Amino acid sequence: MKISDVLIPELAMCDLNGYSKKKVLENIAQFITKKLGADQEQAFALFRSMLARERLGSTGIGKGVAIPHCKVMGLKEVHGCLIKLNFSIDFDAFDEQPVDLIFALVVPHEKNGEHLETLSKIAQMFHKESSRRQLRECNNNRQLFDTAILLDQTG
Repeated sequence: MKISDVLIPELAMCDLNGYSKKKVLENIAQFITKKLGADQEQAFALFRSMLARERLGSTGIGKGVAIPHCKVMGLKEVHGCLIKLNFSIDFDAFDEQPVDLIFALVVPHEKNGEHLETLSKIAQMFHKESSRRQLRECNNNRQLFDTAILLDQTG
């Protein structure tokens, strides 16, 4: 599964606000559910699922990147959300570096194989310093989306 299979232009956002990990996750949950046409109750459920996953261990993978992910009831497809924060925040990453790039992944309960494959693909993209730099240089949502898709294709 490629990043382009889970990321749509509407789910890429530059300059998301948030002063803490918890607030950023809440804002991401609100953003995703709004773009997918879900209601406030579903946004809160997604937020709770993301928090529960973070309690198992931080999804901050280092170098200023986090890949929060969780399984959600009622979803039919895997959805990705690419975020460039307006400033770095503490995300409890293993390298103790603040995070400014986030790729959130929400997955239907029954699609565990796709979940792991997609997480691997996302981590590969963020592993390259040049990829992180190009994403950080983006100035708007469309540019962020287009850059991610290009990086995915050039792999």
